[in-house]
Amino acid sequence: MTHMYDAGLARREANHVPLTPIDFIARAAEVYGDRLAVVHGDVRRTWRETYERTRRLASALQRAGVARGETVAALLPNIPPMIEAHFGVPMAGAVLNTLNTRLDAASILYMLRHGEAKALIVDSEYGELALRAAREFPQLRIISVSDAQPADTRHFPNATDYEAFLQEGDARFAWTPPADEWDAIALNYTSGTTGEPKGVVYHHRGAYLNALSNILEWDMPKHAVYLWTLPLFHCNGWCFPWTVAARAGVNVCLRKFDPKLVFDLIRRERITHYCGAPIVQSALANAPAEWRDGIAHRVSTMVAGAAPSPAVIARMKAIGFDLTHVYGLTEVYGPASVCAK
Repeated sequence: MTHMYDAGLARREANHVPLTPIDFIARAAEVYGDRLAVVHGDVRRTWRETYERTRRLASALQRAGVARGETVAALLPNIPPMIEAHFGVPMAGAVLNTLNTRLDAASILYMLRHGEAKALIVDSEYGELALRAAREFPQLRIISVSDAQPADTRHFPNATDYEAFLQEGDARFAWTPPADEWDAIALNYTSGTTGEPKGVVYHHRGAYLNALSNILEWDMPKHAVYLWTLPLFHCNGWCFPWTVAARAGVNVCLRKFDPKLVFDLIRRERITHYCGAPIVQSALANAPAEWRDGIAHRVSTMVAGAAPSPAVIARMKAIGFDLTHVYGLTEVYGPASVCAK
């Protein structure tokens, strides 16, 4: 039966657009362009600067021949290029495949092959893996990131430096949203404990909604300061790269987890939120008391997987950390259930 509400109410540009988390960074740059977006050591960039860099990345990828629906892999620690890839790659219409830096070479090569990667953005620390990938896949475009150390030319003989690659792109690149919000935005792999790793595809709609769900469950305020203790390769950091952009917050990068450095950053940058596995939370809960000197504000944190022990829960509460226990898996964008308080 046709109802009167069916007449003239078909989807049009005026009343419907596909959901995509790329919109979050565009809004953050337009409305809060001068606010801090990324902190990494001495690097401090605003949302306007970060948006320009992501547009350069998207433009450069397209100029390098990466087409819509093709895969761009990233083998990176929690550093600014990894955050930029979460926006720049889908802006180009491509699909981001974040690779677990802790895996062996055989697993990484399997994922590059299975995911049909056209480009690999890789940190110089993983030079030997990059060289093996280049030999295994001669057509793979290698883009090297020199963060903690310069790229060794023996491992990156034909690579393009990431910063030079960005300069090949247009900071005003006119990206277009996906034609369908069910278009793929990311490819992630399960652990492969019962066989080969299995690819899990995230779409723009799912990433958008899960990013907003993070905000709702955590009551995450505008301009929250988020510390990247959680690997960005893990379910795309539980969708928090997009969450932080939606709140026009601050991404404080952490190349490698170190309990003392975490407390130093919480104090210096006034971190408000972070996520971590039980082992991370235990390390912080049992750290020397002097490492926490000068931290007087409340910190919200999520722990996933196995429930933390009562001792850890009590300890976190005692030091002023508000702990939320969540559970999820790769197939559902990270956290899918929460221990309600």
